[in-house]
This record gives sequence, structure tokens and C-alpha cells, in this order.
Amino acid sequence: MCNIKVKSVGKKILALIVVPFMLSGCAPLSECEVPTSHVHKFYANTTYGTVYNYLDTERMTHGNYNWTEDYIDITKDDEAFFRTKGDLFDGAKNWNYLYNYMACKKDYLEFWYSYDEEETSTDEDGNTVTETHHYSGWTDNPYHRGVTGETSLCHHRFASYRIVYKNGKYVKEQSPYVDDIRDVLTNYPYVDQRFDGIVSKTYYLNSWDLPRIKASDFNYFKGPRLEDRTLNGTTK
Repeated sequence: MCNIKVKSVGKKILALIVVPFMLSGCAPLSECEVPTSHVHKFYANTTYGTVYNYLDTERMTHGNYNWTEDYIDITKDDEAFFRTKGDLFDGAKNWNYLYNYMACKKDYLEFWYSYDEEETSTDEDGNTVTETHHYSGWTDNPYHRGVTGETSLCHHRFASYRIVYKNGKYVKEQSPYVDDIRDVLTNYPYVDQRFDGIVSKTYYLNSWDLPRIKASDFNYFKGPRLEDRTLNGTTK
């Protein structure tokens, strides 16, 4: 029987980022002379479209965001909100980006490999030493040495955030992971530029069959409702 497991979001998800975030601590300051408290509108050009965001900084660049002269006035209370929000942007105002991101995140397969290999080296006394080393892990290559037939169908799910005021301060709360970001965007309106995690279902197949299979052969997970491009779409 197959089990569903949630994989680490760390290294695997970072590998999916198309546009890298750059450190902005040394970015030059703008020459803004607006005397009131305010935040500027920034934009980031990405593979999935342009993202617009209001950020609490006067740096010309922040990560992959670029400063513009457009701004909105804010109150002291707003300042605390924007500091907590950080790089999160309004999902509804950047729907085209969210749709394109979801549309590009297709299911994919990974294959478990495991094998031992004898390796010979010379120690400090000049003696030849033979040791057996074990290698194992996940690969997307079905021809990889030592594939066992254990196959993982990997599926993207998506999450967003809300900013709530608790115990005298603003805090971020993450939504559950869902197949379509629209299912949580109303109550969790803020999104990060990478907003997916990976779940998977494991199958045990014959290793010689692996080169012939593809993710679309497995109809297990539901994907986002891509047939409806609208933000408020209700197609199920």
C-alpha cells in the first residue's frame, strides 16, 4: 500500500526558484524627499510575470525588486504592519503571476537509487586500501545506476499568509497548503514569490519499466483549476 508523505520544503523548493533573491544591504539609496511616512511601490520582473509590491525601504533594489517613485502614505501603525509583511505581496493584485506560477508547476517523478561501490585509495603509508561505500538518494533520471523501482510522484501545493494583530503586535500566519491558491487567498491574501511545497505518493514498480513511465500516467493528485483563469473562478 502506498503512503502520502510531505517532503522537506528546504533544498527541494529552493531548487525551483527561477529568479534568485539578491542581498540588498549594499544597494544605493533613492533620492526620495517625501517628508511624510510612506512606502514605495516596487516591481520585480520574473519568469512568471511582473510582481508589484509596497515595501518599507528606500533602497533602489531589494532582492529582485526595483524601486519606483510611486508611493502611498502610511501611519505609524501601518509601519509595523509593513515591517511584519516584509516581502509578501498582495496576491489578488498580482493574480497573473500566481496563475502563471501554478500553471508551470507540473507533477514530476523521482526515482530512488541505492548501490554499493568498492573504491580504492592509498593511505599515508603508501598502502592500497579498498573500502565499500554506499550511495542512495532520489534522482529524476530513470537510468540512474541502482534505481530500485521505488518511485515518487511529486505534486505542488500552494500556501499564502495573513497578517494578524495578536498580543500587541502584528504576526504572520500561513494558510494550509492547497491545490489552488484561490482556495485560501480570500482569508490569507499575502503571498511569497515562491509559495509552493511538495507532497508525494510512493509507488513500487519494476526498475526496467521506469524509462517508459511519466507523471501523467498517474492520476492521483488534483491540480489547480487552470481551465478558469479568473481570480474569482468557481469551477471545480
